[in-house]
Amino acid sequence: MGIRDAFVNQAKNAAAGAASKFVSGVADGLRAGLGGSTSSSASSPLQSGFGKKPAVLLYPSDVGINPRQASYILFTRHSVTGAKVKPLSKAPKVATIFKTSGEGASDIGGGTGELVPDKDATRKARAESDRNHEAKAGRVAGRGGANKDGSTTSLVLQQRSIKKTGSTIGLYMPPAVNVKYNMDYSEGEIGMVGEALYSLFKSYQDDVGFSEAMTKAAGTGAPGLIKMGVGMIDKVIPGAKDLVAIERGTILTPRTEMMFRGIGRREFSFSFTFIPKSDTESRDVHNIVQEFKEGMTPTFKLAGSTREMTIPDVFSIQYMHISGPNNYINKIGKCYLKSMDVTYGGDKFVTYNHDAKGAPPQRTTISLAFHELEVLDRANVKDGF
Repeated sequence: MGIRDAFVNQAKNAAAGAASKFVSGVADGLRAGLGGSTSSSASSPLQSGFGKKPAVLLYPSDVGINPRQASYILFTRHSVTGAKVKPLSKAPKVATIFKTSGEGASDIGGGTGELVPDKDATRKARAESDRNHEAKAGRVAGRGGANKDGSTTSLVLQQRSIKKTGSTIGLYMPPAVNVKYNMDYSEGEIGMVGEALYSLFKSYQDDVGFSEAMTKAAGTGAPGLIKMGVGMIDKVIPGAKDLVAIERGTILTPRTEMMFRGIGRREFSFSFTFIPKSDTESRDVHNIVQEFKEGMTPTFKLAGSTREMTIPDVFSIQYMHISGPNNYINKIGKCYLKSMDVTYGGDKFVTYNHDAKGAPPQRTTISLAFHELEVLDRANVKDGF
């Protein structure tokens, strides 16, 4: 055996040893921390094969072992079967709460003396019932959700048959990672007619007489009807609104409020450059790229004469340090891989020695863009997301 072959074998053994140490250190974390796996085996993931690909793909091969590569990111594919969508049930109706005239205590349909509706108590009871119903309907228990109990508001993740598929990928930590929390605010115009109608609705909801509610709404609605009429004429006869403003010496300005519209889903982007140092790393890089491509791609299937597509796999992403999660960095929920850019070569395309598959590139770069499935709330943020 030549000196060169001896060094090659030594490098291969070192890489295999590093991978074994890595797996033994994080095997429990893969099963418990990433979620969604239905495997109950306590053996090393390297020993429970996934076809021809190893259960764990690492780059570089000593990631998590070498002090310079102590921080890294784990990516794991999960297959998801079709979710069963259940119609939302209506919130239970809360009866009107009455109180005895002249007293502060509330009784439900009983007591002595004259009973009058307790508007405040009724409104609070109905609001509380609605909140409880929405919370129960929106947090469906499952496996793999962002909530501590595994529950989720995502219809995709509410199906329990979410299981690991393919290989777990461990990649070095990029120079910087970032996360953007996006709240949707926008200005909303509130018209006077809208205010009048809302006042009518609230009075009806509070069990006020219809005639009394109409009287209250009429006082607010008259100016609004004038404004609405001028606006409609201005659409038919451009300039009419300006003529009215000149005559009256005032302009009709909309009443606007800054309104909260919702929470934006988070997006995550990563870029990795691979320069393999051995035949093993060249094969691993090829398998890593293939793993991401397969996970983000659907499969065609025939349903009678109709051609359909399956839903692509989802990915778990976890920031790690040595053998455990790094909780100083934000957690990430299940994600779809929306886009992937692959670049082979750099300033010049160079390959290593060819083998049965061809000649592996000396340099490969991938850019990944993930989109989180779940909309996260304050409880999730407190939990580290």
